[in-house]
Amino acid sequence: MSRTQDVTAAFVLGAVAGSVAALLWAPEKGGKTRQQLKNGAAQLVKRGEAFAGKIRGAAVEAVEAARHETRRQGKLLAGYRKSALVGSEQSTT
Repeated sequence: MSRTQDVTAAFVLGAVAGSVAALLWAPEKGGKTRQQLKNGAAQLVKRGEAFAGKIRGAAVEAVEAARHETRRQGKLLAGYRKSALVGSEQSTT
């Protein structure tokens, strides 16, 4: 396995072990603990989706900025080429 896979596996294993330990030593009854876990998981999913949306928005903005800059640079380069061609034609005549 790669280092990334090792780290991911260790993280997941630690999360599972922590969850099991929390359930074993939880002061609440099973039903209440399960409900709290369900609510916590739902909140975590919502926060993850919100974060993913922000990242997606930032990525779209970065792509658009790069696209705009590429077009701008292309126009500048085309202008330089055109002026170089016009300048070389004038020097030959």
